[in-house]
Amino acid sequence: MNSLSDENLMVNFSEGEQRAFAELYKRHKNPLYRYFLRQLGASQHARAEELYQDVWYRVIDKRESYTPTAKFTTWLYHIAHHLVIDEHRKNLSSDNYAKSQNDEQRDTPDMDGDKHQAIKSCMSLLAPLQREAFLLRHEAGFEPAQICEIVGAKAEAVKTRLRYAMEQLRDCLTKKLGERQ
Repeated sequence: MNSLSDENLMVNFSEGEQRAFAELYKRHKNPLYRYFLRQLGASQHARAEELYQDVWYRVIDKRESYTPTAKFTTWLYHIAHHLVIDEHRKNLSSDNYAKSQNDEQRDTPDMDGDKHQAIKSCMSLLAPLQREAFLLRHEAGFEPAQICEIVGAKAEAVKTRLRYAMEQLRDCLTKKLGERQ
């Protein structure tokens, strides 16, 4: 079972093999949960857990319609991406969302001198689309073309998001870590 690809496991699961689902769940549980936690914020553990479970319910519900035309992980994170978007829509109107982003970028959180804290602080200042692209690329290991499929964006948009995220993170970390000395 361990030697099968994710796509083969999903096909097997769609044909009724429950062990295939257990293996998929085991392979993807930690990275997928971290994706939700980082998208929603560290204080949103309960909601991240709920959305995480919703993804797996949708995998179960859509098992019979799954076709391995793309990597399983791309399909899985595409589902997760839509849940995150729905969550943002539920929580904020578009006007309040734009205002919160402007306010968030003006705030400069206190740093306790820890590099990990500096990274978390700088990540929180990224616009949500930039943060998502960055996390999918550098945390989950997706290639830009896969990110395009997951988020439903054109290649140039994803490349721009990644470039701006890297520039902003570099600038922020340089400033924050430079303040320590």
